[in-house]
Formats: sequence, C-alpha cells, structure tokens
Amino acid sequence: MKITCTKKELGEAINTVSKAVAVKTQSPILSGIYMRAEGSRLEFEANNLEIGIKTKIPVNTEIPGEIVVSGKYLQEIHRKLTGDIICISYDDEAKVVTIQSETISFKLLAMNVEDWVHVKEPEVEVTFTMPVITLKNLIRKTIYACSNDDSRPMFTGCLLNIEGSKVTMVGTNTHRIAIMKDDIYDDIGNMKYIIPSKALGELVRLADESGNNTVTIRCSQKDVDFTFDNVYMKTRLLEGEFPSYEKVIPREATVIARVETAELLAVIDRVGLIAKETDYKTIRCKFSGGQLHLSSTSPDIGNAEESIPAQIEGGDMDISFNVNYLNEALKVIDTNICVIKMSGHLKPADIREADSDDFIYIVTPIRTM
Repeated sequence: MKITCTKKELGEAINTVSKAVAVKTQSPILSGIYMRAEGSRLEFEANNLEIGIKTKIPVNTEIPGEIVVSGKYLQEIHRKLTGDIICISYDDEAKVVTIQSETISFKLLAMNVEDWVHVKEPEVEVTFTMPVITLKNLIRKTIYACSNDDSRPMFTGCLLNIEGSKVTMVGTNTHRIAIMKDDIYDDIGNMKYIIPSKALGELVRLADESGNNTVTIRCSQKDVDFTFDNVYMKTRLLEGEFPSYEKVIPREATVIARVETAELLAVIDRVGLIAKETDYKTIRCKFSGGQLHLSSTSPDIGNAEESIPAQIEGGDMDISFNVNYLNEALKVIDTNICVIKMSGHLKPADIREADSDDFIYIVTPIRTM
C-alpha cells in the first residue's frame, strides 16, 4: 500500500475513530486502527467490540492495500509531523509501515491484518432518520442521569423509546430520572432500545465533527448504528427491562416554584462549595415568602447560605437535594425560568422548563431530619 493525503484530513479521520480503539484489551489487534486504500479513498476502522467506528477520506492511491497499526502511536506520530502532505507506505515483506512528511520519517511495525475484527453491520429491523440537532438534544438532556454502576448494566444506558413519530430518551440511576421528548420525520411504529451512555457520548462528538444535518439510525435486536454522511458508528444494545418511567412522574404538586435558571445555577455553584464536602453532598432549599433560601453545612468545613427571589404557589417547602443532581439538571435547561414542583420534603421533585413539558427531571430528595 502507498498513499498520499493531507495532514488535516488524516488527523480528522484518526480523531474520529480513536475513541473506539481498545485501551486495555486481551486482544492486541483491537488496540490498532485498520486502514484500507482503494481508488481515491482511504477507509479507517476501529473496534473495541462495544463500539465500532468507520470513516473515510480522499487520498491519492499509488498502490492499494490494507494495514493495521497501533492506534496510540498513529495518533502520536500524526501530532509530530510538520508538513501539510503525508505519505504512508507499507513494506509487505518487512511488515513495516512508513509515515513520512517533509524531512521526518517514522517506521511502525504493522499488526497482522488477517487478525483484524471488522465492524459488521447489523441485521436491520428498522431504519429511520432524524435531525442531528434533535438527537444531540435528546442525549444532552438525559445522559448525565445514567448510572456508572456496571453491576446494573441497564441503568448505564439511555432508553430510546419510539411511539409512532414521537421519540423519548430517558436516563436514570434510580435516584433521579431525566426524560426528553421530541418528534422525528416518520411514523415508524413502537419500539424500545437501551443504548450505552458511553456510546451516546461518542455519538455527540461525532455529530459535532460531521457537520451533517441528519443522521440515519438502524436498529436490530442486539445492535444499533448511526450514519452521518461519511462517518459510521455501531454499538451493542444493553439487555434488561427498563423501568416504567411514566409511573415515577408525580401526578400532583402542593408547591410550585418558578426561579430564574441562571441565577439559581450561580447560587448553587457558590453554596455547593460547602455542599460537596458533606457526606451526601446535601444542599438545603427553603421556599418561603417569595424567596428561595439555599444553604449547606459541613461540621468539618463550615457553612454557606444565600437567598434569591422565587415565585411560589401553594405555601412553604423545606427540601434537600444532592447538589450535583440539582446542578446537572439545571445546566441543560434552556429557558430563562425553571419550574420546580414539590409535594413533600421526602417526595420526588419535578423540575421542568417554563412553558414546556418536553423535558422532565425527577429527583429524589435527601432526608435531613
């Protein structure tokens, strides 16, 4: 194989597939990046068996062929190259890949291309498209609520629930739940899939880099893949029965408070300095007399308190939350005013954007008495 390409396009391709390169693996081949040159394009592929990513760039191919090289060192070498044009060639007898630009030349031992595990496309049950901005918003407003506990795999992913042309994404760690609803182009029936949060995080990055306006999504019983023009990503689905999220949404509220989102976030940031030092990262919220008074006390550090205006309906409320759970939800609220609905100091609170029910965040309070 022998090709020439621009450093910029080579770097973009390496960065695109790099997150699917296995870091700690019993199969060394999965720490590599596969490249295949044919005609006027160079295809890239990385696969850690949980996530697989493919992309391609235009190149000048003198000799077609395929190679697998260390993903780590391919990235590092690319950073060290100084020229705008890169030449990559492979000596089949010596099993050595040469990467050259201007006066700099690196030689890497190639991996055995016959051992490479290709990203296989799933046996598709359903295909649909949606705007990239819709997919990114669904992920942004739910992914942070997922669990990091691998002993309960289903909670480490987000539920993608489709009912006709309505799509809902849900993330939960059982102490809180984030729900985001939107529309897609077509009525495709009813289906549910649990997608790993790690894959969704990479999906947002790929969407940002692709510049494409739409994404094609294909689902099977075990896998789901996403295509943005010349970028392809596949991930396995998580198994298990996702909890019925509709049942945890409180049906009524005795106290409803409306607060300026940015102002509340700023206060949480300040008072949270002490809250984060407590055992349960507790921040206390007192809604009374047109004010929201936030406070936190640590026996080892000290205390902090601050008040901001709040429009309150239904009486007073004294309730405490994990400061991180409160902060992360407020960061994804896009309206100037957030609405907090409560029905008791030990009952889950409901946080939403003003004048919209598309985003719903339910959080369990902390017992402080």
